[in-house]
This record gives sequence, C-alpha cells and structure tokens, in this order.
Amino acid sequence: MSVHLYQAEKKDVEIVCELLVNFKNEDLQDLNYPDVDDKKLNNFINMILQKGTIILLKDLDLDEVIGCAIFNKTEYWFSKSECIHIHTIYVKKSYRNFKLVTALVDSIKKVGKTLPMYLSITSGLNVDPVFKKLGFKNLGSNWRLN
Repeated sequence: MSVHLYQAEKKDVEIVCELLVNFKNEDLQDLNYPDVDDKKLNNFINMILQKGTIILLKDLDLDEVIGCAIFNKTEYWFSKSECIHIHTIYVKKSYRNFKLVTALVDSIKKVGKTLPMYLSITSGLNVDPVFKKLGFKNLGSNWRLN
C-alpha cells in the first residue's frame, strides 16, 4: 500500500467529517456516546483548521483517506508554556497497523517539534501498549460517570 500524509485544508472539511463519523459509528458505537451533530462537527473541524492542524492519511492505491491526526498547540492551564493537545489519532479498522499510527504521530512531532504532546484516549480501545511503544508515558486514566 502506498500512503500519503498531507495537511488538510478548507476543501477537505467534508472528507474529515466523513472520516470522523466513521470513527464514531465503528469504534465508539458501544460506548453510549450521543449522536453526531453535523453542524457542530463541521464547526469543530473549521476551528481546528484555523487554530490547529489536521493531518490526513491517504491510501494512494485506492485514492481513499483512511486516517487522520487532529491536534493544536495550546498552553497549560497553569502556565504560559506551550504543549500539543492531540484530539484524535484515527486509522480505519481495516487499515489499522503500527506503521500507519507511527506515521501519524511522526507528523504531529514535525509540527510540534520539541513541545510535549498530550493525548487522552476515550474510545475504550485497548491501545495503551501502542502508545507506550511510541514513547508516550501513561499519566493516568479517563473516567466517565453516566
């Protein structure tokens, strides 16, 4: 498979929306999350395009976008020091492998340079070993009270 990573632009909003809806419907279906609000999702993507970065992962053989990384630079709530807040790292189930996730993380590192990166996993997927292998340190857990 030949893949291409590129930074999303305004013209890619619909593709990103479709990809994230696929993520919600495929990976988050059993977590009792609310339905996707298309307008809110569209607004979120446009806000990230203005203040952050979306990297798209495309399978060139199929001419299909199969993954993304969504993140932005921000400051700690207690400091003016900057860090990278990763909102989403996603690769479609049928394509998911360590090499593609590594490529997305590396693309974030290129933008963030030496800034610390933070990622919260709320999908219920057991991906801790993957992120540990990528060099992330577990700083705690995500908890939800229904």
